[in-house]
Amino acid sequence: MSRLIKLFFALFMLTGCAYEPVLLKKNYNFYFTEVESEGEKEINKVIKQTFNENTKVESVNNYQIIFSSKLNKDIIASTKKGDPKIYKINISLNYKLKKDDSIIFQNEILKQATFNNIDDKFELLKYEENIVENLSKKFAEDILISVATLTK
Repeated sequence: MSRLIKLFFALFMLTGCAYEPVLLKKNYNFYFTEVESEGEKEINKVIKQTFNENTKVESVNNYQIIFSSKLNKDIIASTKKGDPKIYKINISLNYKLKKDDSIIFQNEILKQATFNNIDDKFELLKYEENIVENLSKKFAEDILISVATLTK
C-alpha cells in the first residue's frame, strides 16, 4: 500500500511542475529588421531561416544583423596509400548587431567537426551537408541567445 502512495505522490509531483526545455521552440522577444550576410550561401540560408522561425515580428526590440560565414574542409589523416581517412570541417562566423545604425555588439564564433571518410562519395557528401546544417543551426542558436541576453 505504501508503494502505491509513493508512486501516486511521485506522479503528482512530476505532473505538477512546469518543466520546459529552455531552448525548445523558444520565441525570442526581438526581431531582425535587416539581415545581411556574405560567405557560404547554405550556411547563411539555415541561419536566416532559424532567425525567422524564432523571433517575433511584432516585437518592440528591433535590430539589424550583419554576418559573414567561412567554411574550410581539411584532411586530418590519410591512409598509407594517401587516400583521406579523417576530415575536419571548420566554420567561422563573424557578426555585428546594430540598433539604430550603431554597432552594439560584435562577436566571432568558431565551430568544428571531424568525421571519417566514407567509400560511397554520395553518402559522404550527404553526411557533410548534414554536419554543416547542424553547425549552422548551432550558430543561429548561439546568436539568438547572445541577443536575448542583451535585451534583458
